[in-house]
Amino acid sequence: MASNDGNSPEYTSLLETLTDSLHDLQKIHARLTLSHVKRQLEASLHDTEALPHKEVFAISSKIVDVLYATDRLLQPGNLVLADHFLGYADSQCLLATVRQKVPDILSSGPMKVHDLALAADAREDRFRQIMRVVHCKGIFSYDRASDEYSNNHRSELLRSDHWTGWSNWVELYTSQFYEMAKGIPDSIKKDATRGAAQYAFDTELDMFTYFEKQGWLPQLHKTLGAGALAQSPGILTDYPWAEVGNETVIDIGGGGGALIASLLRGNPSMKGGVYDLPSVIDHIRPFFAPNGEYGDIGSRVDPSCLQAGDFFKEIPPNNVYVMKWVLHDWLDEDAIKILKNIRRAIQKGPESRLVVLESILSDTSSGRLSRYGDINMMITAKGRERTEAEWYELAELTGFKIVGIHPLRNAWVAAIDMRPV
Repeated sequence: MASNDGNSPEYTSLLETLTDSLHDLQKIHARLTLSHVKRQLEASLHDTEALPHKEVFAISSKIVDVLYATDRLLQPGNLVLADHFLGYADSQCLLATVRQKVPDILSSGPMKVHDLALAADAREDRFRQIMRVVHCKGIFSYDRASDEYSNNHRSELLRSDHWTGWSNWVELYTSQFYEMAKGIPDSIKKDATRGAAQYAFDTELDMFTYFEKQGWLPQLHKTLGAGALAQSPGILTDYPWAEVGNETVIDIGGGGGALIASLLRGNPSMKGGVYDLPSVIDHIRPFFAPNGEYGDIGSRVDPSCLQAGDFFKEIPPNNVYVMKWVLHDWLDEDAIKILKNIRRAIQKGPESRLVVLESILSDTSSGRLSRYGDINMMITAKGRERTEAEWYELAELTGFKIVGIHPLRNAWVAAIDMRPV
């Protein structure tokens, strides 16, 4: 193989550019690792009990995106490929730390690797190997001089008692979803009729029915419920719900009622309801009773606003609707049917709107969760996420206009504000 080594003027110029860039990046890193700056970052960006500071979060995301674009310019192709075909190492090593309760054990403080392995009931030699993989990706902190590990703001999220419940996601997505993803190659073939999960499990059943038969449905609901809780602060704070604070908000496809309950708890004058399939409404009606899970806000959910039906057929009349993680289950033809039904039902008024809580598909590093979500929808529901342009097109085709798309901190979704025209 030929070598590109040489001393031509263009190589000299490139080396100078790269050397200058390296020095600039080293200066930036040195500034960001100053003790007072690190403290400020921890407080304003990485507090696991609070939303990040809005402006700090926004500029930090832009920095990450620039560094990601720079990384793509410079990374050797073989390493990029290796990150993909060896990706199981990251996910399974992370799963191992969660299953051995390492974040929980470290909640009491730093521990030497020998003692930590003992506490985690793990072989020290192999434990060192998996912890190296994980901490080199920024999860846990490692002090080489003392041979000690401690929790950092990322591993703190994986404690089994952390309110965000991200350990549930690790368990589900590195296990069942990991297996389902093996069906992707077959599912993209031209003559494919099954989804990836159906190929992986060799079944004609949809994912929810298959999960129910396997006894996995409680784990799925627990994980999705934890995700809803983890994302609720951003949803409540970063969209102007006060504009509709006196309205009745109907959650279309609202499932277990967690979203409408969180909206009512955050907006004391708001009233709410849920529209979903009859079996779902029968299941959640007791939740809003005085002694139910949502008994604290049950008086603001009139029994008539817990409505059963099929959004492909009709939508109950109302001024304000919200819909979270519904439209990504469906391809455009079906999504258009749902939106047109909502448009026919919506009662036009100064505050009338449909707030769609969905991911905005992005090519950036900070938007990578949207791409993961897109693949997960393809795997499980034969659905998809959509770009900003595609959301505008759907709105225009169904009698709505988008008046704003609100980023939501610490949430996978954005708030797409659709108004009837």
